Amino acid sequence: MRVSRTRSDLCAVFLSLFTLSAMGMPSAASAEDMIDLPQDLEIELALSALPERLQADSTVYRLDPSKGYVLHREGKNGFATFVARTSIRFYSAAWPYSYPADQLIPMAFDSVGIEHHMRPWFAIAKMRAEGVSAKDAKTRLQRDFRDGFYKAPVKGGLSYMLAPIHRAYMAPEASDEMITVSMPHYMPYAPYVTPAQLGNDTPMNGGPFVLNHGGRDSGPHGYMMFMLPTPKADGLRAKYAPLLERLCGLHDNWCLAKEE
Repeated sequence: MRVSRTRSDLCAVFLSLFTLSAMGMPSAASAEDMIDLPQDLEIELALSALPERLQADSTVYRLDPSKGYVLHREGKNGFATFVARTSIRFYSAAWPYSYPADQLIPMAFDSVGIEHHMRPWFAIAKMRAEGVSAKDAKTRLQRDFRDGFYKAPVKGGLSYMLAPIHRAYMAPEASDEMITVSMPHYMPYAPYVTPAQLGNDTPMNGGPFVLNHGGRDSGPHGYMMFMLPTPKADGLRAKYAPLLERLCGLHDNWCLAKEE
């Protein structure tokens, strides 16, 4: 499934998602085994989540399919980055969960996010590596959030997701459909915030909105999402054109649609 790289405007992205869903989208690749991502490409993709000024001194993790995330490089600026291949965004949704084969979510966290938000992402990757079923992994994640094992941060912070491509669940509270998009953005932490607090009940209204996990509020690890301005997003896509070309060569679901 492909969404035009020119649709960096959030409303257009969601409109495309719902339109494609109504038309009948092709099935996402889904399997116990992940589609292979070469290590050098994984590291470049992980670093692309960060602003260029932060990349050289950040901590980088790579995925070892037999262990989970392992340290690739120790940084010194308080930021860490990795490419999520298994999502936590389903955890409060009603639909049955299966491990995706082709998910790509480059994400980076500051020190607050490393302490709080990064932990469940690493936990589910470890469970998958250890052979825990997707159903059991979901149950454990639900339990750990419900029981307060994963807590809300006590101070503010920011997650960067500036990569030129993501393949992820775009409405995980409602559906297991995945979509490939280019929408560089950044996300301040917003625990337990509701859409009503922002005066924005739907992403279709534009502006910042709450990224929730299917509940009535954003949960302890909630975010607000802000899109990168279109000229800067276009610049990132141009900068990372060789990366995008390599990804597209590896799998059709890692391609962005050509500009119409």
